[in-house]
Amino acid sequence: MSFSPHDLARLLSDAQQGPHYSMRAALALADGQPPPRIAGLVAGLTGSKRALWRGIAQVTGSAAPPDDAGLWRLAEWEVEATRALTPEQLARRVNGRAVGELLLEHVREIMWTAGQIAAQANRVRIA
Repeated sequence: MSFSPHDLARLLSDAQQGPHYSMRAALALADGQPPPRIAGLVAGLTGSKRALWRGIAQVTGSAAPPDDAGLWRLAEWEVEATRALTPEQLARRVNGRAVGELLLEHVREIMWTAGQIAAQANRVRIA
């Protein structure tokens, strides 16, 4: 199954900003200063986004992610960057895998990370 740039951008946006079961919803559960485990998950996801988009930029000729962006600014940037890709660019390969496949896998990574953050946040509340 292949997705259009618009479809992938919508999936990324929903995974990051949706009202339920998203990165934003998970982080909202962790009030105040996040515990080290949650901070580590956020840092890992931010690094993953940067690495993914550096590879995509190399094969598509699109812009690389901003170096100074934190998680939320980077998330907004990647939604717009995904929307700007062409179907031909989605078919290009990074380390043998199509850009579109990598972006869909990244949506899964965001959702997995959000689930881990929600589990950690609930642990903190119960303790």
